[in-house]
Amino acid sequence: MNKMLLSTLAVALVVVQSFAQQTTTQDQIVGTWKVITLKATSEGKVSYPLGDQVAGYVSVTPDRIWLLFVDSTRKAPAAAALTDAEAIAMMKSHVAWTGKYSIGDHTAEGIKLTAHVDTASSQAITGTDRVYFMRVNGRKLTMKSPGVIIPMTGATSIVEIELVKAD
Repeated sequence: MNKMLLSTLAVALVVVQSFAQQTTTQDQIVGTWKVITLKATSEGKVSYPLGDQVAGYVSVTPDRIWLLFVDSTRKAPAAAALTDAEAIAMMKSHVAWTGKYSIGDHTAEGIKLTAHVDTASSQAITGTDRVYFMRVNGRKLTMKSPGVIIPMTGATSIVEIELVKAD
């Protein structure tokens, strides 16, 4: 009987420790993160709005988040002064925004972060809220939105971003 009780307590302790390790805190997300993948899903269709070789960073301070992503395969302009075609291509090959954020509840998806965008490369998202569920696992951060506007396409999509801690 005592061995069974001890075994049950040991299993319960492992389960509790495992759950505690999966809970992401605000302190864990603070820092600079390098993007690995950026995937959008809209109406069941998966796309990569900035191509499959996205580059960029997300920086999180205790009260602000900055995000800059670019298509790393985009061509450099021919000269410092962009042509209209080059300017359009540049606008469609990056996204950048910043804003203060608030932290919400912990869910099965991770800690809820609501960013209040105050400055963006696309005026379509300035003044909006962008909700992400964030989960840290070692040096990896996963951000998932239930639905945000993709500036490059204008579509509202579920966005999943995988990042690693920048050195």
